[in-house]
Amino acid sequence: LPHQELDAPVPGQLGLGDNQARGDQPGEMGDALPAVELGQNRVAVSIEGGLFHTCAVLDNGAAKCWGGNSSGQLGIGGALFRGVNPGEMGDALPALDFGTGRSVMELAGSFFSTCALLDDATVKCWGYGFFGALGQGSTQNLGVAANELGDALPPLAFGAGRTVTGVFAGSEQACAQLDDASLRCWGRNNFAQLGIGDTFDRGDQPGEMGAALPVVLLIGP
Repeated sequence: LPHQELDAPVPGQLGLGDNQARGDQPGEMGDALPAVELGQNRVAVSIEGGLFHTCAVLDNGAAKCWGGNSSGQLGIGGALFRGVNPGEMGDALPALDFGTGRSVMELAGSFFSTCALLDDATVKCWGYGFFGALGQGSTQNLGVAANELGDALPPLAFGAGRTVTGVFAGSEQACAQLDDASLRCWGRNNFAQLGIGDTFDRGDQPGEMGAALPVVLLIGP
């Protein structure tokens, strides 16, 4: 499916306020490569990249994303790119809203969506919703409108009593490692990339998540 990012050479994913590629010419690295501005006194503790967007977990438990945003994958309640023009980074770049009292532990970026493991051991995903990539039982994009994020965005369900210890993303699918050491994946499954013995997408229809989402069998029974 078409995306606005595909028409832009570098839609701000470097976070340097322009559309210029870096690292493809001599003399662009080292001291010549500017640092990404994340806000006054803020530093990154981890970074995660999608196809055309980049995110950072900050030292205060917040997160910021920049770059391509046609599907709302930056999680800031709009579809405008960030980091393409001067003055869009640093304190001018909004932190992601994960809900009241919530902070982020880690992020996982897919092609056009992003998932976060939060401090309460839950996962939320936003951006491109086709193929069930967001695990919300639909193919709707989430994150383009402000009222789709924060407390309005439900955490994903993985079964009664289950919590998440890690989150990982592929191109248009994602996986969660759970507290019982099991692995469950959702999203696009046309090449059996969910590892559940078929080629049917998961998370794009109601009733496919939670206990109904098959466990990935990594070893024999």
